[in-house]
Amino acid sequence: MSKQLARETAAQAWCKPQTENIEMNAILCEAFAEIIEEIWSQPLLGNATTRQLIDEITARISMDGMLDYRTIDGETYKKTNTNIKSRRK
Repeated sequence: MSKQLARETAAQAWCKPQTENIEMNAILCEAFAEIIEEIWSQPLLGNATTRQLIDEITARISMDGMLDYRTIDGETYKKTNTNIKSRRK
């Protein structure tokens, strides 16, 4: 993410109906932008597309032929499958 986009996103906090009457603080806005940029630069899959998730899972399986995962109930599973092929064209 670019620094400028992080700044623009942080500045939106002063555009909400509940905050539009508060004078913008450039130092605070810059601090928010730094936090936003740090979070967005982390390799998280929380906002990934379905294709990105499938690619990530395929890559992990192809590395060692094993997929470890945990269900919502907390149970841990290990599945072996060395015949995983990406369907990406």
